[in-house]
Amino acid sequence: MRARSWTLLALVPLAACTTPPRLKEIVALEKLRSDPALSDTDRKAFDLLAAADQLLISSLSEWEHRNLYEARRDALMGQIKLKTALAILQAEAAARHVAQLESELAIAQDEQSRLDEQLASAREEVDLLQRWGSVKASIAKEREAISGERKKLTDQLADARRRADALDGLRQAELALKTADTVEAGRFAKAKYDAAVGMLQAAHTEFDAGHWAEALARTKMAESEARASLNEARPAYEKAAHSMSAEARDRALERDATAVAGTAVRLTRDGDLQRLVLVLHGLFTDGKTTLSASGGKALDAVKDLLAKYPTYPLQLVGYTDDQGKPEDLVALSLARANAVYWALVSRGIDPKRIGIDGKGAANPLADNATPSGRAANTRIELSILYHASE
Repeated sequence: MRARSWTLLALVPLAACTTPPRLKEIVALEKLRSDPALSDTDRKAFDLLAAADQLLISSLSEWEHRNLYEARRDALMGQIKLKTALAILQAEAAARHVAQLESELAIAQDEQSRLDEQLASAREEVDLLQRWGSVKASIAKEREAISGERKKLTDQLADARRRADALDGLRQAELALKTADTVEAGRFAKAKYDAAVGMLQAAHTEFDAGHWAEALARTKMAESEARASLNEARPAYEKAAHSMSAEARDRALERDATAVAGTAVRLTRDGDLQRLVLVLHGLFTDGKTTLSASGGKALDAVKDLLAKYPTYPLQLVGYTDDQGKPEDLVALSLARANAVYWALVSRGIDPKRIGIDGKGAANPLADNATPSGRAANTRIELSILYHASE
């Protein structure tokens, strides 16, 4: 894995003389990527490392082209991926440590029971009583040590939960901003939208510093400002949308989507966010993450649709059946979503439009007990996002 990191860095071209000073976020990401703890990870963290490597490449590219905001954003997101991978490895190490301590405690309890039996059969012997007292004191000392270690682990788990809450807050705030983007809040409610963006950046800074409570508080404020910008921008957006026939454009998109061969289409609504979901089957052969020839042809038609409507944000989510370990299925689904992402980017789709996720066997469409049900559940869902009209 370390060799892979050096290879990725070697692929990044040298910056021109006019390149701005290297961003501290990029330096921090490169330093974090060289952490020895990330040199030997299992499948649970592999997808996070792959995503972080790609974000590093993207950040360096944006930095060379003086797109500092995008470079900083990608570097920060890369740090999140790597820190999440470290947290996974640390949590697994902590779990193994707890299991070892519990095994040692069971042994100590067995030893205490054995000594109790010896004490009952030879109560008159003062020497045995003295030995029992010594053993009892030793056990109490060991219990005290174990109790202290358990408290330490409990504190670590509580800290991990606070970190997870802060990370979830970041995701919710980012989703709120994406929802605000669907009504062009940056244009129609600039003050509140800019406040939300600034608060989200501050939340990322607090998160990177390990200040989970402060990060969570700022994500709540960022989410609140984003929703306020959404509410403020909606009337102006809807007025402008009518004049621009945006609703008619949305309906045209829906009609064109249903005409894409080999896809199933559904509409879902989440508050003000409308999702036009294209369900894609048969893009990969069993267990593989490389697109099949027929899968590539199917994406050509999808590319034509996305290119015709270039302003809509997109979200790619991979799913599998339930045949395998949950962590392996999540990694497989994310790798497949990533393969579709790169296939669309290589066909000219703007990568900044696309978000990626993998959810393994979650949200099944059919019963996994049958081959047809498993085939239906193994899919890629491409969501086209836009503002839901009243």
